[in-house]
Amino acid sequence: MPVLGNNKPTLLAQVDKQPSIDLQKLIQLINTYEDLKVDDFKGHVSDYLFGQLREAWRNPQELEAWNRIQEAPRSNPQEVQEVQRMISGYLQTFPDSPKIDEAQQLMEQMRREIVGLREKQDWDNLDKGNYSQMAEYMHKYPQSVHLDELEEKMWEQTKIVMTAPNLNRYLNDWPSGLHAAEANKAIAGIDEWEEIKHYNEEDKIFRVDDFKDNNPGSPFIHEAKSLYYRLRDEELKKMKANPSEFSKDYVEKILAANIFSQYELIDEGLMTDQSWETLHCDRDLFPNIQDYQVEDPNIQAAPGCTDIYLFGTPGTGKTCLLMGLSGANGTMDELGQSYTINTKLQGGPYASALLQYVQAGITPGRTYGKFVTTINGLVTQAGRRGKMIEHKINLVEMSGEEFALRIADNREVSLSDMGTGATNLLRNDNRKVFFIIVDASKEMVKVDYIEQVKDADGNIVDERIRKKYINQMIILDKFVSLFELPENQKIMQKVDAIHFIVTKADTLGDPSVRKEKARDLLLDKYQGPVQKLKIYCNRTRRINLTTHYRPQVYTFSLGRFYLGDVFDFDKRETMSIIETIREVTGGEKEKTWLDSLKKFLG
Repeated sequence: MPVLGNNKPTLLAQVDKQPSIDLQKLIQLINTYEDLKVDDFKGHVSDYLFGQLREAWRNPQELEAWNRIQEAPRSNPQEVQEVQRMISGYLQTFPDSPKIDEAQQLMEQMRREIVGLREKQDWDNLDKGNYSQMAEYMHKYPQSVHLDELEEKMWEQTKIVMTAPNLNRYLNDWPSGLHAAEANKAIAGIDEWEEIKHYNEEDKIFRVDDFKDNNPGSPFIHEAKSLYYRLRDEELKKMKANPSEFSKDYVEKILAANIFSQYELIDEGLMTDQSWETLHCDRDLFPNIQDYQVEDPNIQAAPGCTDIYLFGTPGTGKTCLLMGLSGANGTMDELGQSYTINTKLQGGPYASALLQYVQAGITPGRTYGKFVTTINGLVTQAGRRGKMIEHKINLVEMSGEEFALRIADNREVSLSDMGTGATNLLRNDNRKVFFIIVDASKEMVKVDYIEQVKDADGNIVDERIRKKYINQMIILDKFVSLFELPENQKIMQKVDAIHFIVTKADTLGDPSVRKEKARDLLLDKYQGPVQKLKIYCNRTRRINLTTHYRPQVYTFSLGRFYLGDVFDFDKRETMSIIETIREVTGGEKEKTWLDSLKKFLG
């Protein structure tokens, strides 16, 4: 086969002059001269013709290898990696291949494909409820087609627990994200929301209600609404359990906030049309009860009577019990037995003031101070031959505020702490009966007291109402323990009976089961002081003689309570207390003309 040698440029120049030269002519020239190659024609013929020439003159082995690459499957990362390996071998084996550029481009395409397949596989396996995993995915695939969806899901996770660290984490990952402005606003308001969530239970529902109304676009709005409706359900449940705990001011506040409407409360049985009218009566027209609960160190009780003491901490219902006893004033049963309060003697104006509240069907609210008050009364009993037996009594209310506060502060207590003048009153010559008041509605009782604020010179510049919560069991135990102290024995020798009255008995359900439930309550929650009192009475062989030295339990409620310190008076349990007083107090037979004659004759 001839060789062109130095004549090759001349031949190629002639090719340049023949623009219409065809593929077959070029193939013929290559087959004619030994030193004429395909690449020699590059630049001397069109690119299209040159490509045809190279394709026609391809190595069969290279062509086979290239076809295998083209036909290889690449539907998963493993298959794509195999194609990459084939291309790499092809590039090394056939560096002069006419497909060398295409092979290199295909190698880059395979790299992108394997990244895409791995990303798809990672996306399918991604836990889209795990913020950390999603953040890792986002940083691994910053150009992912799923970025918008990913950000939404990461924001959803952020909102589940909306805290400053979580919000800042989101902003670090998405500084210019779709919810960046919302996140920054949430951080600004997070202190307010956290404060509301940890607000005291009494006012929390109002704060949450204000927040949801004033911040409709807040990221916390769904959490606020959820908390609001939960608090509302809880409030309704507490109202039904003990409506007497909800004062007029509180009910008006909750109605003004539209948390409940009048008709909702009526439908729930917490109000009636009548109680609604009573709720809005002008209470400024009624006497101020505290004007009658005076702190008098020299307080006296009418002599020749049995003093009926009502012992209990503030808020347990002593004043309500006195209201019931005042409301029953003038009652006479079918046997002609009666009960009256002497409104002209000491305590009479107090009883009259309480009676006004009973007749209106409202309670006067909580009172403060270290007072002891007395009300003189008379209980009659039908005796033989129609003669009446009189039981002269003094009802004695003792505040117990100082007693409870001293216990709360772990200080020593005495009977004198039951109220100003308590010691002198207890030491009088009258016979005595103790009723220990227990609140059925709660174990911890709230004691409101007035704290005086003084300046640097000790001058009182302000007064504010404070409160403490004290366990009733501790108070009862301390009180019963005082009976055995040597300094109280002269007092205790004049005590004929000691019994329990469980107040707010309407919270115990139907009247037919209240006494049994009250007994169970005392034995379950206050067994210690109850057993201690039983042992003490039995040891005296005198106190509670008519009940075999056992303290009895009685229940008391003013009647059916509605919201706002409103009630329908029901005197049945009051009359039961009066009957008990009749049984445990000594009586004097009504004087006849013969008695008067005997007294005259000496």
